[in-house]
Amino acid sequence: MFSGIIQEVGTICFLQPQEGHVVLGIQGTLKFLDRVIEGGSVAVDGVCLTMTRKERSIMFFDVIPETLACTTLQKCCLGDRVNLENALRFGDPVGGHMVSGHVCGTGEIISIRGNRYEFQVSAYLAPYLFDKGFIAIDGISLTLASVKETEFSVGVIPETLQRTSLGYKSVNSLVNIEVDMSTKVQVDTLQRLAVCR
Repeated sequence: MFSGIIQEVGTICFLQPQEGHVVLGIQGTLKFLDRVIEGGSVAVDGVCLTMTRKERSIMFFDVIPETLACTTLQKCCLGDRVNLENALRFGDPVGGHMVSGHVCGTGEIISIRGNRYEFQVSAYLAPYLFDKGFIAIDGISLTLASVKETEFSVGVIPETLQRTSLGYKSVNSLVNIEVDMSTKVQVDTLQRLAVCR
């Protein structure tokens, strides 16, 4: 589990297709890598990945086709900046909200006006979006400011733009979306109960 508070922005420095997966290498600071163990989880732009090894300041991950298909990692390139967060440990503060790292899909930035970012997502995610609800965008814990069908907006403070990869994004950029898991469970349960009646 993660908290949606980005600890640093890393840089993709290695991409190598292998049989059945892609090896992804991300450069981070030694301070960040010191806390990561082989086999441990790291959220990369909100995607929970298992670190297979590290060499100096580079972490390596095996990314399978299923993960590539439903996240922005399918379009990543060398030099791309990505948000990084270590998995929570017992006693760590949860400054955002509980984030699983199981991305629900991708969204597109459709407008940037000052600190207001507007996004569009697939219709199947719309039932899970509520005004003032939680959402994780590229692993960043944010609050929904407004929702209209498949479009929503968030307000982003300058500190968040400075400490995350969101400041590198522009209109038409794709982002990873994870809706609030507790909201998803409640909505899905109510929908199942309605079908059973």
